[in-house]
Amino acid sequence: MQMLKGRLMFLGWQNKPWRLVTDQGDVDLWPIVERFFVGLNGKLAAHKEEIDGYVLSADAASEFRFKYDVIWLRKDDGTAGSNVEAYFERALVWLSGRMVEIEISDTELKLMADKSEKVFGVHFTGEGNSCGVSEDVAQTICRIGQEDCCIFVSAGGEGFSCEKFNDSTARYLLDRLAKGTIRAKRIGSCAVLGRKE
Repeated sequence: MQMLKGRLMFLGWQNKPWRLVTDQGDVDLWPIVERFFVGLNGKLAAHKEEIDGYVLSADAASEFRFKYDVIWLRKDDGTAGSNVEAYFERALVWLSGRMVEIEISDTELKLMADKSEKVFGVHFTGEGNSCGVSEDVAQTICRIGQEDCCIFVSAGGEGFSCEKFNDSTARYLLDRLAKGTIRAKRIGSCAVLGRKE
């Protein structure tokens, strides 16, 4: 089993390397993950998404088989499937900027937030997956208008919000950071705490 710990600086599925900043230097996670995918290809498997992580593992009791060519779990009869890439990428985006722990064996890939790191938490608000933040938080945590502003902070008619957990918007902002087309340069380390009623 390989165990890795560091700060994840994921910029999007196509934007390689998938950087993990460790005490020993940067690690590119993509070749490690790809090797796991190749080894799991064609095997019965299951995956589980958590608010602070993701697990994909071989599972002889599963009805679904992992297909690396499309990065999906599919029933052999083709009647159902689950998009592994979508769930795994969401976990990578949500955990980008945070300290993470990764365990990879021949049969399991586990990506989880490092629970010892204390980070600011936000709640989904409104109808979408934006997370409202106060002006004070926008100034002190997001650092809006400052040189080290977080790429995910936005301002609109209803005030400030964090877009890190708004999947399509977050992927777009990370892609802009990778391409150097956004003024903000910092990936904030915030965590989502669920929906605020």
